[in-house]
Amino acid sequence: MSHIRWFVVVMFVVLALAGAAIASAADPVTVTLNPLNDSGESGTATLTDLGNGKVKVEVTITGAPAGVVQPMHIHKGTCANLEAKPTYPLTSLTDGKSVTVIEATLADLQNGNFAINGHKSAQEASIYV
Repeated sequence: MSHIRWFVVVMFVVLALAGAAIASAADPVTVTLNPLNDSGESGTATLTDLGNGKVKVEVTITGAPAGVVQPMHIHKGTCANLEAKPTYPLTSLTDGKSVTVIEATLADLQNGNFAINGHKSAQEASIYV
């Protein structure tokens, strides 16, 4: 990953909410997805604990290119030190939207060290957006 040229958009968000209280199953958690490198893409990820070890992840991005499928994942690590293999694959972002149910708990996601990342396109998966 260190060989990736960072000349295009980069956007990550750390899901570990330092000092934040663990939300109850009824309380969704929304995190901001901030653009880096003048990507023009920003938005939110809302994580809702569905119970029984499942979390719904809803990503909404503004500035995403229309009609372009952008792969999305949750990785272990931080923006600066991201594990290459995704921990939780997400439904690809299409027209700025992605909704996925993953096998995890909200507490695990909050207490872990995770980041959400997206790719420029399926064809340009080595470029993070």
